[in-house]
Amino acid sequence: MIVKADDGSLSREHYVGCYREHLEHCVASHLMSDVPLGVFLSGGLDSSAVAALTTKIRKEHIETFSVGYGEEAFSELPYARTIADHLRSRHYEVRLSRDEFFEILPRLIWHEDEPIVWPSSVALYFVARLARERVTVVLTGEGSDETLGGYTRYPWTLLNSRADNLYRRIMPAVLRRVLRGGINASLLSGASKRRLEHTFLGRDGASWSSFYFDNFYSAFSAAEQDELLTSEAMQMAGDAYAGSMNHWEHSSGDLLHRLLYTDIKTYLVELLMKQDQMSMAASIESRVPFLDHALVEFTASIPAKYLTKGMAGKCILKSAVSDLLPEAIVSRKKMGFPTPWEYWLMGPQLDDLERLLMEPRTLQRGLFRGEILKRVFAQHRAGSRDHGNRIWRLLNLELWLRVCVDGEAGAQIGQPASAVAYR
Repeated sequence: MIVKADDGSLSREHYVGCYREHLEHCVASHLMSDVPLGVFLSGGLDSSAVAALTTKIRKEHIETFSVGYGEEAFSELPYARTIADHLRSRHYEVRLSRDEFFEILPRLIWHEDEPIVWPSSVALYFVARLARERVTVVLTGEGSDETLGGYTRYPWTLLNSRADNLYRRIMPAVLRRVLRGGINASLLSGASKRRLEHTFLGRDGASWSSFYFDNFYSAFSAAEQDELLTSEAMQMAGDAYAGSMNHWEHSSGDLLHRLLYTDIKTYLVELLMKQDQMSMAASIESRVPFLDHALVEFTASIPAKYLTKGMAGKCILKSAVSDLLPEAIVSRKKMGFPTPWEYWLMGPQLDDLERLLMEPRTLQRGLFRGEILKRVFAQHRAGSRDHGNRIWRLLNLELWLRVCVDGEAGAQIGQPASAVAYR
């Protein structure tokens, strides 16, 4: 069932009040449990809202759990402590080191049964393992971004859409082609050129769905895939956007609601699988009150004009829980469960990953062109291109092939394989 947004005749305050009522009811229903229960607390708006409502409903000191790193720039632990102190929860933390991260990665790939998309999967496993020492069920803040427009990619796409409409009205087609050609031929730095290509100026008539997927779904552009992948690998890969485009074509309404619908059907599915598999790997159940069907259906009816403002998202949620949380938490910039993955790549770990991906057994699979892969590492090492996300995807694909296809028990990075199975 696709719920259509209302016509916008009702006030913003109406939706804020109704959302708060729905959310409180959903959290209460997810708190029903015969076993000890806690909350994953990142220090962001979503998990903080769930923790605050849990405290309000239970009228007791709840247990909260957080994960962070020694690298403070990537750690949200200070924000989580702020909320824990505010709610007077019994708060527990774990810090994840670089060595722990890489050591356990192959094991977690086995648990996910596919290449891991987000480095935060590893952090999620560690906080789940911490929580399992004290509780059996946890509530999480997953699902708010995809239903309420929380990612900056939503207002960014809307902004480009509006700018593109104006641009096409005032700029003749021939001049648009000249400008696009100028961007491609310009002497701008590679990073600056790519930034322009990812705006309406480089859209070149593509649909907004393709613009969105190219900008925010893809680790490798189409041109980069053509370079890196062998012809056999390209044939096996097929159309990477086919599933997403199918959902896009079945969506309706304004641009924002179509983006949200597509992400709920695709991107969010992967996030939920990650959360479920990492939680179950630690023998703990995770629940997602933001995705209670009644709340999701109500949220889908909220007009787009109330969901985002400028480049800010989740405006309804911020207003709905503003009385429960410190203003610094409500208004702070979203970090998105960061990990120091790309920071760690600046060290000797990059050499280990290059050796693994350039091993004969890796190249003999016939998926990648070795000379292009070598260039990726050289550019990243020199700082001329940031290939951190691409290296992560390639690493996880190769580890998955070793663990789940080759059946190599105990595959390691930079070490000989051990004989320890993951089962």
